[in-house]
This record gives sequence, structure tokens and C-alpha cells, in this order.
Amino acid sequence: MAYTSDLRVKNILKEVDIEVRKILAEKEITDRLNLRIYDESDEDALSWNNGGLAFSDPKTGRDLGANDGAWSIDNSYPLIVVEGTFGTERGQFGDGQLNRISHSLGVALNGYVGVTLVPYKGQSFVKKGSRKDIINKKINYSNGLLHKGMATLALSFSKNNTGKFLIVDPYEKNLLRDLIVEATLKHLGRKNNFDSIVDRIIKNMTDYLGKSVYGARSKQTIKTIYDESGKTIPGKARFYTQNIAALTTSTKRDAHGLLGKNLIELYSTKENLYSIFIRLTKDDIELLRNRRSKEFSFILNNPKIKVKCIDDLIFTDLKVFKDVMAFKDKNLHQESEKALIGEIQNGFNAGTIRIRL
Repeated sequence: MAYTSDLRVKNILKEVDIEVRKILAEKEITDRLNLRIYDESDEDALSWNNGGLAFSDPKTGRDLGANDGAWSIDNSYPLIVVEGTFGTERGQFGDGQLNRISHSLGVALNGYVGVTLVPYKGQSFVKKGSRKDIINKKINYSNGLLHKGMATLALSFSKNNTGKFLIVDPYEKNLLRDLIVEATLKHLGRKNNFDSIVDRIIKNMTDYLGKSVYGARSKQTIKTIYDESGKTIPGKARFYTQNIAALTTSTKRDAHGLLGKNLIELYSTKENLYSIFIRLTKDDIELLRNRRSKEFSFILNNPKIKVKCIDDLIFTDLKVFKDVMAFKDKNLHQESEKALIGEIQNGFNAGTIRIRL
């Protein structure tokens, strides 16, 4: 049997638990802390109050995903909840990592501490002809870095909210150990260094991001949006190029990453977020609504997210409109439309593409 990322994460959590208990035993704390962890994902998917590891958005009630393990006090209060992945070592070089964002964020939104355990810098072996550095003619590898969007969201949320979304490198598992120990001491009213451990993790995230700004170079972010009369609309906006096949075909997982991107944008602004699907119609949106998937249930029901589609747009440039309609059903993995995507971004910013409110 392959040593999966999920199994590897859960083994690390069990190892950390042994070390935590040794430290707490020295402080005569032996029976208050529990590790909730399951070998099968069916149990993970149950809500926290029903014995599982899943949390929901407190405002919408929508499920945001299960986690891999959690330490709790008296098996009730979720002290530290962990979602882990070795995706940066398993070929996830980009947006695939965003599938995990909602899990730890769901914990943090409920006022608790959610930790994503992931290598900040991994290395994956790849097929010949893929993005690679060549060791020799038979072995190729590529570096996989933690997605800047995930780190941006975690940092922003943790700085501005009671709940925390923290990213810890599994190769610094002693940092996770110390976080659990200090959180236990704090919860039990003992002298602790919980805040300093949190600050250390936040510094790691801050140092990793450096001066980079997530989305600054993206061709899909919109700086200025206009209504049908040409007036600017307050809010943040981004357009998406997934078509209905990409969001409904079982072999694709675009909806997971799409939710992650929406969460990054949503929690980086206090204004409304306009999510514009330029390859979907109103009928497509209704189809997605009726499927009631976790991802689209959140996007379509969050009051701060204003979902728009091709039917909600006004094009004053007929050529761009025809080009957009022509590439609606194309496979973008086979045919690049970078030039058109740049035109669309310019159109929104210049007001030649407007939104019906």
C-alpha cells in the first residue's frame, strides 16, 4: 500500500501527541487533553459536535471541510485542529494547494486555532517533459512552494480575528508540539507562552511572504468595476475562466481551488466581493446551485459574495464579446487564451465591460 500524504500526516500527529503528553505529565496534567483522530475519512467528515473533525461557516452554516486531527480539552473544546498535506512534495505546484484552505479557515471562523501542516518548500519528482530541473536523463524534479495566496489569507485572518489560521512546516513539528502544550496551559489557567508561539508562527508566515503581494500580477483580478450606467462599484472583483464542464466533471476538481480563491479574496477585504464567471450562463449557475456542492453552496449563499456570469455583463466592445462567446466551451488546458484574458481584464478596468446589478 502506498504511503499516502494523509497517512503520513496522521502518523506525525500521533508522534507529536506522545511528546506533548510527556511534557504535560511533568506538569502533572495527565487526563484533560484528548487527541481526536481517525484512520478513515468517513469519521473525519462528521461535524465537530457529532464526534467528527468538520467545521462550518458560522454565518451561513455551510460545511467548510474536515480536518485530519484535533487536540481537545475533555474531548469537547477544540484546542488545536490540524489539517495536513504534503502537496508541495507531491506535485502540487500551484492552485491545487488551495483545496485545503477552507478546512483550517472553518476552524478559525469559529474562534478556534486551525493549523495547516504543509512544507513551505517541497520537492517533487516529475515526468520527463514537465516543468523540471534535470538531475540526469532519467530523474527529473521540481520545487514546490507553499501557495502565496494560502499564506496571505492565513496571515491576514490571524492578525485581525480571535480565531487563528496558522501554517506550520511539518519539518518543524516541535513548533506544533509547543503550540499544543502552551494552548493547554493557557486554557487551564496556567502560566504559558501561547501568544509568543503564535507570534513565532506568524513571523514565519510573514518572512515567507516577504514583500510579495498575492494577485498583484494576476490577469484575473479587477482593479475597478463599473455598473451599467458607467459608475464605479465599491468592492473587490475577480473573474474566473472555468466553464461548466470543469466544475461538474468528476475527473476535475476545479471547484475546490475555486472556493479557495474566493476565500482568499473574501477575507482580504471588508467590502463586497464580486466573483464573475465569464464562461457560465445563468442556467449554468442554477445547475450548480441545484447540485448543492459544498464549494458552490458557500459561494452562492455568502451575502458578501456577489456572483455574476456572462448574462450579467454588458460589452461595449463587440469584438471582445464575440471572442468571449467563442471560447466559452474551449479546453483551456489545450488552447491558451492569455491574450484574450488580458483583454477582458483591461475591459473591466476601462469600463468597456460592465456589470448589471
